[in-house]
Amino acid sequence: MDVLLRNIGFVSVLTALLVLIKRKYDRIYLEQEGCYEDSTVYAAAEKFAGGASAGEVRAILATCFEFDTKETEEILAMALPHRAEQDGGYYAFIQAVNTVLGDGIYRS
Repeated sequence: MDVLLRNIGFVSVLTALLVLIKRKYDRIYLEQEGCYEDSTVYAAAEKFAGGASAGEVRAILATCFEFDTKETEEILAMALPHRAEQDGGYYAFIQAVNTVLGDGIYRS
């Protein structure tokens, strides 16, 4: 029984490591392409502007290859004060994403 649990743990750790490596290679490949827009960011911005909770937006951004949890928190921290604006904070959210990425990739 101990061997079975050890093997399951080993396979789980190996799978997680392979997923992280693949995400890193995907990001490097897309950065070399020069254009790496992800439609998920626009979907998160629309949800944010529509009044979705920070947790929902955080969950959407977690599926993006571009952001880790620290960057996601930075985006939300920059965009949340602008939620009361007329557009619901959509423009501020996109600007926050561009600020975190250090490039004007996304257009509002």
